[in-house]
Amino acid sequence: MLNPNARAALKRVVASLLGMTQTRIELAGVELAQARQATVRTVIWSLLTALAAAFASLFICLLVIALAWDSHRFLAIAGCAAFYVVLGVYFYVQLKDTLAAQPPLFEATLAELGRDKQAVLDSLSSGDTPGESS
Repeated sequence: MLNPNARAALKRVVASLLGMTQTRIELAGVELAQARQATVRTVIWSLLTALAAAFASLFICLLVIALAWDSHRFLAIAGCAAFYVVLGVYFYVQLKDTLAAQPPLFEATLAELGRDKQAVLDSLSSGDTPGESS
């Protein structure tokens, strides 16, 4: 059975841990909301940009093919197809690099939880030092 002082100290520790956990969960929620908003904006602008670029490049290719129809129609079609292949490869490489450069989700929350864990471990290890009077 714990004495009243130890029980009160345990309650304070548990209350502190619960408070820290609540703060960290709130921080994670804020980070998640920010990430969601940024992602939605990025997706919308990316889709609109891609749609506009697709229509522009399609009509430019149609113009090139129409201009070359009498003399080099197959060369114009092959050139337009090659252009789209090169463009697709370039976009794939850019997408891959962008995804690789993104920071992990909840980075700040995980860092705070790591510091909390270390602080608790440090406080526990300093309390177990032999020869210390309580």
